[in-house]
Amino acid sequence: MSKEPLRILFDADMVVFRATSAVETPIQWDDNLWTLHADAGEAQVKVDDTILTLTEKVLNHYKYEGNYEIVMCFSDTENFRKKILPTYKINRADKRKPTCYYGIKKWVEDNYTCYQRPGLEADDCIGILATLKANSVIVSGDKDFKTIPGRFYDFLRNEFYEISEQEADYWHLYQTLIGDITDNYKGCPGFGPVSAKKLLDQEPTWEAVAKAFEKKGLTEQDALVQARVARILRASDFDFAAKQPIAWQP
Repeated sequence: MSKEPLRILFDADMVVFRATSAVETPIQWDDNLWTLHADAGEAQVKVDDTILTLTEKVLNHYKYEGNYEIVMCFSDTENFRKKILPTYKINRADKRKPTCYYGIKKWVEDNYTCYQRPGLEADDCIGILATLKANSVIVSGDKDFKTIPGRFYDFLRNEFYEISEQEADYWHLYQTLIGDITDNYKGCPGFGPVSAKKLLDQEPTWEAVAKAFEKKGLTEQDALVQARVARILRASDFDFAAKQPIAWQP
């Protein structure tokens, strides 16, 4: 075990969203007037309780008794992937945040160590920090983190797991092929989880992925666009001096 403090990296977007959603209460004032009420103090307690509970689970699971630090990772309002694929997450454009989301985010920023960078999503911030420092654990409920090498606690499914760099590279190619409806990038036409796994189990290479796109009448550049939006950034994908992503190359 490294002598460095354990770094516990939280998907703060998810923690704050879940806490602020949970405290929303609809109020009917008359037959036609409804409003949403949210108690920010109650949301703060939920955030604190969530962080404390999940941190204890991580420390107990790894039987860790040394120093540790908690880092809350947030998404920026801008997203570099939209410059690569303008339709990326366009399906989420009109979805609102819970009533006191931004107030609680500010409260978290004032009370915890936070990490947010221009143009990056919380996933990218987590991926960069996790691959920058080996002694880290990622805490999130997002199943798409398999494209990042490291240790994970999926708190929604109560699962601990570890992904090697080779496995992370495999899952990145897999995600490139199947796309992600939630994030509005389509992958390779005709490929779903079964066909993508069949292809990559036989040949887990970029060349195989590029050929799959070409067989569908597309180009390697089309495949590269999908790969770049599918990739959660690692430390090697970020220019720390310029504070911007490095375009992924096969």
